[in-house]
Amino acid sequence: MTTKPERIEPEIFGSDALDLLSQRLQNYRPRRLPGRQWVARCGVILLIAEHGPDDGTDAPALLMMRRAERSGDPWSGHVSFPGGRVDPSDASTRAAALRELQEETGLTSAHGLTPIGRLSDLLTREHGRRRPMVVSPYVYRTPRALALEPSAEAAKLWWEPLSHLVDPTRRQAMVWRVAGVPIPVSSILVSDARLWGLSLMMTNELIRATKLKVP
Repeated sequence: MTTKPERIEPEIFGSDALDLLSQRLQNYRPRRLPGRQWVARCGVILLIAEHGPDDGTDAPALLMMRRAERSGDPWSGHVSFPGGRVDPSDASTRAAALRELQEETGLTSAHGLTPIGRLSDLLTREHGRRRPMVVSPYVYRTPRALALEPSAEAAKLWWEPLSHLVDPTRRQAMVWRVAGVPIPVSSILVSDARLWGLSLMMTNELIRATKLKVP
């Protein structure tokens, strides 16, 4: 007889649930794109706080940011996760992701950051160029959702409860225009914005890998 995989429902999210999520991520085998060492690389951090912000919702939450509005940046104002391109001074893609996390949020290893897994490489292209770029997402946890001051690159930083990400009522279609052509795409309502594109792909994989729910 086939046993259905155990799932964590939104109403029972808690610190013990995050321990189980961490265990499942450590057993997860993400896809690594071949030949990635020959193209531009980018590292991203998905940071989960064991305890949410001090607003009465003491449940695991995922750090998100809204990019600052900048001329020439096609992703201005979009929801994303902290991260950025690998610099020559970075020892690895993970090191680049942690450096960008500190630059964009002020969070460092002193805040109890613990790696709990990673997600699959994603192929995109560099901003303003047609050259390919590989994005590698790393998942970390931290004890508490600290209040954070946005950097010049972030218009807003906040902690989104994990339960919101598996709430089907928050999943809605939106329209993205490419060369003036409207294209319907999937999104999740988060805070007062929409999570979509590469960031939504990472979020969906995190949900599948930890068996929170399969959207």
